[in-house]
Amino acid sequence: MTKCGKDAAKFFTRGWIAGLVWYCAQLLASAQSPAEVTPLPPIEPLPADVAPAPDAAQPVAPSSLLNPDVGFQTPGVEKIPLPPELAGSATAGELRLDEVLQSVSRTYPLLIAAIQERDIAACEARSTRGAYDLHIQAENMTGAMGFYETNRAALKAEQYTLPGGKVWSGYRIGRGSFEPWYQERQTNDGGEFKLGYRQSLLQGLAIDKRRTAMRKADLSLAAAEPSIDKQRIYFLEYGAIQYWKWVAAGHWYLIQREMLEIAEEREAAIETRIARGLLPEIESLDNRRLVASRQAKLIQADRKFRQEAVELSLYLRDAGGNPVLPSADRLPPFPEPTAPDPDQLPFDLQTAISFRPEPRYLRLQRQKLEVQLAYARNLALPEFDALVDASKDVGQPTSPKNDKGPFQLETGLLFAVPLQRRDATGQIRTNEAAITQVRAQEQYAIERVEADVRFALTGLQTAYEEYRRAAEGVELTAQMEAAERTKFDLGNSNILFVNIREQNTADARILTVDALLEYHVAAAEYRAALGLDAGFSPRP
Repeated sequence: MTKCGKDAAKFFTRGWIAGLVWYCAQLLASAQSPAEVTPLPPIEPLPADVAPAPDAAQPVAPSSLLNPDVGFQTPGVEKIPLPPELAGSATAGELRLDEVLQSVSRTYPLLIAAIQERDIAACEARSTRGAYDLHIQAENMTGAMGFYETNRAALKAEQYTLPGGKVWSGYRIGRGSFEPWYQERQTNDGGEFKLGYRQSLLQGLAIDKRRTAMRKADLSLAAAEPSIDKQRIYFLEYGAIQYWKWVAAGHWYLIQREMLEIAEEREAAIETRIARGLLPEIESLDNRRLVASRQAKLIQADRKFRQEAVELSLYLRDAGGNPVLPSADRLPPFPEPTAPDPDQLPFDLQTAISFRPEPRYLRLQRQKLEVQLAYARNLALPEFDALVDASKDVGQPTSPKNDKGPFQLETGLLFAVPLQRRDATGQIRTNEAAITQVRAQEQYAIERVEADVRFALTGLQTAYEEYRRAAEGVELTAQMEAAERTKFDLGNSNILFVNIREQNTADARILTVDALLEYHVAAAEYRAALGLDAGFSPRP
C-alpha cells in the first residue's frame, strides 16, 4: 500500500470514529430534550344542518348552573352554627360549587390519569417521525490472515423523504490484495464517494406506510382531546352531584336539630305549667318521648352528613391532591332554582352537538380509517420506481487500466406487481366496511346526544315543578303549626297535636330539601348533556 493510501485510510478511520462519537452525542442530547409537540391535524367541520350559526348567541343555561352564588335558604330553616365535633378542616367561607369543580379539574387523580392520554399520543406521534430519521452506517473489515490480505472501511448515510423516495450517500475505501471475484471492493487510493436516490412513481408516491403511520398518529393525538373531555364531563358532573348531596345532608341535619331544640325548649315551659296545675303530668312524659325520638333522628342525620362529607372529599382536594374533608361550618344555602326555558331547546341541541366529545371522537376515528383506506388503494398500484446512482473514485489508480477512475452514473426503472393483489383488495374492503360502521355510529352518537339533552331538560323541568309544590307545602304546614301552638298556649290543645303539626312541617321542609337536591342534580345532568364542561380549565 502506498503512503498516500495509508494516510487516506488513517484519515478515514479517524473520521468515521469521530462521526460516530458526534452522532452518539446527538442521540444523548435528543433523549434528554423534551418531546416535541406534534401539531394537531385539521378536524372535519360539523355538517351544516347541525352546526350552530357563526353569529348565534352563547347558550343561556339556568342560572343555578352557571351562577350558583344566588342564595336561597331552605324555607323555615335558620342558619344554625353546627357543633365542633361535626367540623372537618377549618376553612373560612361557604363552600361553593365552583370550588369543587376547580378542585376536580386540577387535582382529581382519575382526570389526571386521563390527561396523560394526550402525552402518550404525542409521544407516539413523535415516534412515527423516526421513520424519517437519518441513518448512519459504518464498517471496517480487515482480512488479517489468508492468501488475500485486505482492509475495507465504509461510511454510509441514508434517509427516506416525504414524497416517497430514499436518498443515500457514502464513502468507502478498499486496500490490499482482493480476490478476483471481489474486485469491486477495491477502490483507488483516495477512496470512492457515492450518491443515490430512488423515487416511487406509482405505489408509494401519494402515500406510503410511513406517512400513513404519521397521519394516523396525528389523528390519534387529536382524538385524545375528546376522549379526555368525555371523562372530564363525567367527573365534573359527579363532583357536582356529590356536592349537592352534601349540601342536602347538611340541611336535613339542620331541620332535625331545630326540631330537637324546639322540644327541649318546650320542656321547661311544660314543667312550669304542670307545677301550676295547668297541664297534666302525661304532657311532660309525652314531650320527653318526643325529645328522645328527635335525638335519634338527629343522630341519623349526623351520620348521613358525615358520610356525604367523606364522599365529597374525593372531589375536594388541596393543592397537593390530598382529599379535604369539608367542615360543617362551610355549609352554604341552596342556590335559588330557576325555571328552565323550553324555547331554548333547539339551540341547546346545536350546542350539545358542537360541544359533546362523542361525535368528534368518532369523526376522527373515521378519518383514521379513511387514511388507511387511501393507503390500501395505493397498495393496489404496481411498484414502479426510478433509480439514480452516482459514484466517483479519487486518488491514485490501483490498476493499470484505471477502470475505477471515471465518474460512474447508473439509472434504471424497477417494476413489480402481485397479479391477484389480494392483500390490497382485502384491506380496501375491510376499511370501506369499517368506515360504513363508524358513520352509523356517528349518526347514533348525534341522536344519543339529542336524546340526552331532551331527557335532562325534562328532568330539570319536573324537578323545578316539584320544588314549587314543596315550597307551597312548607308555607301551609307552617301556618297550621303556628295555629296549633297558639291553641296549646291557650289550653285548647295538647302535646300530641302540637307534635303532629311540628312533624308535618318538618316533613314538608325535608321534602323541600329533597326537591332542591333533585333540581340541582338534574341541573348538573343537564349541563353534562350539553357538554359545557368539555375543555373546562381551572382558574389560575
